[in-house]
Amino acid sequence: MRLVAFFALAFVLASVLGHLPLIGPLFRGTGILGLFLAAGLASALLTSVGARLVAARRLRSELAALGAVDSPRNRGKMGSLYLMRGRPRAAVAPLEEAARGEPEVAEWHYRLGLARLAIGALEPALAAFEHCVTLEEEHAYGAAMLRRAECLARLGRMEEALAVLATFERNHGPSPESAYRRGRAARALGRKAEARAAFAEAVELARRATRYQRRAASGWALRASVARWL
Repeated sequence: MRLVAFFALAFVLASVLGHLPLIGPLFRGTGILGLFLAAGLASALLTSVGARLVAARRLRSELAALGAVDSPRNRGKMGSLYLMRGRPRAAVAPLEEAARGEPEVAEWHYRLGLARLAIGALEPALAAFEHCVTLEEEHAYGAAMLRRAECLARLGRMEEALAVLATFERNHGPSPESAYRRGRAARALGRKAEARAAFAEAVELARRATRYQRRAASGWALRASVARWL
C-alpha cells in the first residue's frame, strides 16, 4: 500500500513539474524516465519531511523532560534547544527566565543575546552580550565579544564597535570575521584605505586558516572580497 501511495505521489509530482518552464521537458514526453526523476524527488521530499517530523518529536520530548522540573537551569536548557533548532523567537522567554534566575551564569546571557540578535532586537541583544562579557570577557572563546561588536555596528555605533574588535584582536589575534567587521566599520566612518586593508587581511587570514576553520573562514573571505569592490 505504501509503495502504491509513493508512486501515486511520484506520478502527481511528474504531472505538476511537467507544466513548469525550463524543467518541464524533463518530465513531459520522457515516459518512464520522467517518472523515475519524479520518484527521486518524491523520495527526497519524503525523507526531508520525515527528518523534520522526527526532529520536532524529539524536541517536544526533550522540552517535556526539562519542563518536569521548573528551574532557571532547565529554562536555560529549553531556550538553548529552541535556539539550536532555529527557533530564536521561542528561545527568548525561557532564556530571559534563566538569566533572571541565574544572573551569574554568562552562558544564559550569551544565548539570550544570540536569540534576540536573530530576531533583530538589537538593543536588548547588546545589553545581554554586555552583561555576558562583564561576567566573563572571553566567553565562548571571544564569540560574545564579536557579537557585541556586531550589535554596535548594526546600531551605527562604529567607533565603539572598532574598540570592541580591537580588544578581541588583542586577546585572540585577528580572525577573518574580526577583520571583515573592522573593514565594514572603517568604511562606514569614511576611512576607505583602512577598510580596503582590513578586507584584504580577512581574505589572507582565511587563506591561512586551519582545516577545521576553513569552512567558516571562506564565508568571511567571500564577503570581504565582495566588499573590497563595492
